[in-house]
Amino acid sequence: KTEAKGIVIESRLDKGLGAVATVLINKGTLFKGDGFVCGNQFGKVRALMDERSHKLTQAYPSDPVQILGFEKVPKAGDILAVIDNEKDLKKISNERQRTRREIEQKRMSFSLNEISALIKEGSIKTLPIIIKGDVDGSIDALSENLIKLNNDEVEIKVIHKAVGMVTESDVLLAEASNAIIVGFNVQVSPNAKLQASQAGVDIRIYTVIYNVVDEIKLALEGLLEPDKVENIVGKAIVQQQFKIPKLGFIAGSKVTEGIILRNIKARLIREDKIIIEGKIVSLKRFKDDAKEVKEGLECGIGIEGAKKYKEGDMIEAFEIKEIKRTLE
Repeated sequence: KTEAKGIVIESRLDKGLGAVATVLINKGTLFKGDGFVCGNQFGKVRALMDERSHKLTQAYPSDPVQILGFEKVPKAGDILAVIDNEKDLKKISNERQRTRREIEQKRMSFSLNEISALIKEGSIKTLPIIIKGDVDGSIDALSENLIKLNNDEVEIKVIHKAVGMVTESDVLLAEASNAIIVGFNVQVSPNAKLQASQAGVDIRIYTVIYNVVDEIKLALEGLLEPDKVENIVGKAIVQQQFKIPKLGFIAGSKVTEGIILRNIKARLIREDKIIIEGKIVSLKRFKDDAKEVKEGLECGIGIEGAKKYKEGDMIEAFEIKEIKRTLE
């Protein structure tokens, strides 16, 4: 006779019905029209259905029942509780949402796919790993192979390794140390799966050691600082200087090589010395603005920060390309 309470055992987004959750009632009786909180959202039971999608008017303890009335799909493990007072419903829901936001702001969720967001520790980037395996031999072999990937810029730290399935304590350690969990030929306990999902901890299970090493290697390559390669796009020689209102001095130039583009970097070179380096902020063909000027053509070039130009100065336009590096 009490207000119903249950746990979400699965959920889905149905094209026709919207958010649907299968809830196992473990206390009280749930009626169509009941208001509820579930996780950090609140709603009202719009429909109840059994496992064959037959409509029901109520559900009792031990009944698995499909519920419509969620704003968004709840997570497995969320507790659904009926609350009669709508003000209390909204108050509880808002408080839970605020608490969850605070937790998410404090927690740095971490996965291999987000590895580029690792915080640098000085000049070295680290990837903390927890290893769980079926036997000691596999764990040691895996640990040794992963540590071989270390170099001057990227470091793998095995902060814990043990035989057995992935448990809640492993997830807690991973959450506290921003580590990923690598499992080799082991299972993940249901509670650990649930906790990892809520904490944003990445658990990877493998059956082949080389697959682990290859995937971690790819992730670490994302941590390496890319090589920066300068590419000379074009060159121009200054023939005379012009002064244009609002723009200041402009170099009347002839493109001698390649192409000059607006908004890329350029350096002004005089007698083999770099006078200034900055962005090309003005590029004109006669009086018209231009996006690019090709070899052999004359143009007016304005470089950010350049005060004066002299006949014979060289303008070198260039771009910096980042090339992804790989571990040797």
